[in-house]
Amino acid sequence: MKTILSVIAYLFCSSLLANAQDTTLNPIKVPAIIVDGDTVPYVALSNVTITGVLDAEAIKKLQEYYRLRFNVFKMYPYAKLAAIKLKEINNQLAALDSKRDKKKFLKEADEQLKKDFEETVKNFSEKQGDILIKLIDRETGNTSYQLVKELKGSFNAFVWQTAARLFGHNLKDVYDPQGEDKNIEAIVLQIEAG
Repeated sequence: MKTILSVIAYLFCSSLLANAQDTTLNPIKVPAIIVDGDTVPYVALSNVTITGVLDAEAIKKLQEYYRLRFNVFKMYPYAKLAAIKLKEINNQLAALDSKRDKKKFLKEADEQLKKDFEETVKNFSEKQGDILIKLIDRETGNTSYQLVKELKGSFNAFVWQTAARLFGHNLKDVYDPQGEDKNIEAIVLQIEAG
């Protein structure tokens, strides 16, 4: 008798907990076919034509694009960081009054930047360096040459430009989002869009 009452109580409680199917949703009607007694949605797809493989030139351009995309993804955070650091340095320089304090601060900032990034920058490829120079111009509004000249003086800017030219770079490169750098700009916009 106890088992019968337990079963009845269980069925009663479970029927209270059971939820009926929600009929307030708007069902989507699709064509269907019956296969072995089951109703299966049926959607007709358009025909697909399979063509031959891409020609060698198209494959080469695609590989170049993906290499550029990889390099921009790798260099963009450094360019953003450079813009942030430059803003911080300029704000702190504006707060200093004497030329001596500014020079001391710039020397300390330079040493800290070298300590933080010298090893990382050494591992960049030549192409990554070129992209970084252009992205720094994009993010700061100044070429790398102008930034060095502003912060370290004309002579140092000349020395750095000469060294950069020896390694195949140009600190005076200007970012051109409508011209030769339009692919970089498209990739950066993708990054910024998430």
